[in-house]
Amino acid sequence: MTTETAKANDSLPSEPRHIDFLIVGGGVASATAAETLRAEGASGSVLILSADDLPPYHRPPLSKQLLPEREDEERIFVHPKGFYDERDIELRLNSPVVGVDTVRQIVRTAAGERIAYGKLLIATGATPKLLGVPGEALAGVHTLRTKADTDAIREAAGTAKHAVVIGASFLGMEIAMSLVARGLDVTILERGSVLLPHLEASDLSAHFERRAKNQGAAVVLNDTAVAFHGSETVEEIETSAGRRITCDLVVVSIGVAPTSGFLEGSGIALEDGYIAIDALLRASVPNVFAAGDVTSFYDPVFARRRHIEHWDNAIKQARLAARNMLGRRLRYDEVSYFFCEVGDIGFNVLGATEEVDEWITRGSLDDGSFAMFYLKGDVPRALFSTGRPADETRVA
Repeated sequence: MTTETAKANDSLPSEPRHIDFLIVGGGVASATAAETLRAEGASGSVLILSADDLPPYHRPPLSKQLLPEREDEERIFVHPKGFYDERDIELRLNSPVVGVDTVRQIVRTAAGERIAYGKLLIATGATPKLLGVPGEALAGVHTLRTKADTDAIREAAGTAKHAVVIGASFLGMEIAMSLVARGLDVTILERGSVLLPHLEASDLSAHFERRAKNQGAAVVLNDTAVAFHGSETVEEIETSAGRRITCDLVVVSIGVAPTSGFLEGSGIALEDGYIAIDALLRASVPNVFAAGDVTSFYDPVFARRRHIEHWDNAIKQARLAARNMLGRRLRYDEVSYFFCEVGDIGFNVLGATEEVDEWITRGSLDDGSFAMFYLKGDVPRALFSTGRPADETRVA
């Protein structure tokens, strides 16, 4: 039975309830894993424990357009109403997990409930990093991860005039250009020397910097915030270079940290906070799997360990993890992929852009049809493309 809210129970049973397939996390990976379990014939009990107050939803639309049409918000949900009940998948909202006993195979929720599992999938995602500077708790200073975050930013943008987006990553640039499109005076503040640094291509970064400026955004590089000033609401940012930037809306987008603090003492091996999983997406203890943003995994395509915080990776890992929870032994060997939409240009990135020594281009960015192939030792490592034929991407 699907429940909207998990309530603390004053008379919790002494013996933990047993669940055959327990999924911790409320995002797209959790929903996909549960769906896959049933599609692959899992007959046991399936329970999703989500810390969110909404059913699992897609996060990419939150930043790409800041969900401009409220009547269209239903489209962000992974599955329609009734999906979980129809497939006998129990969905428990507002139910964060605070501990995992991997010896007795029991998880503990914030409400004090103890749930025993046969197989456990951890897909808790990530949490936005904060700058940790004075004034960051002022009203008007936001991060973006959840729908509630988007709602708050959208509401603030309705009356704000001067916005600052700190961090020019893919997410930061999507947010910045969404705010520009809403008519705000936007400053992009990036501690590095280029926008979109993960593209690892200075010409691409320069192109997006020109586009941002042409559309009205101000760009400040090699600088970051050291303090926020204001009485109750943010009014000004002080930067490390001594700048004072007037603002009434700030979005901090400087990266994320894996949501794995609840695993302390569990015996589950972590790498820089990410759950270390093997090629079958298994954690370091029996009957525990992990998928999505919270993981560090070995990528056989590029022969190194990676963590990837993108929708496509979460979906693919969740499907494979669910199958392996059912006894399959499938190796995760997908080529990483993601889509980004910065203002009026959308682009795809396939593979790993780091550690290359040659770039080959086709087409023209200005004409809206462009591909950049990243090579290392004459071997393709990555592809950036916009407005290109699908066959070209498939071949790459």
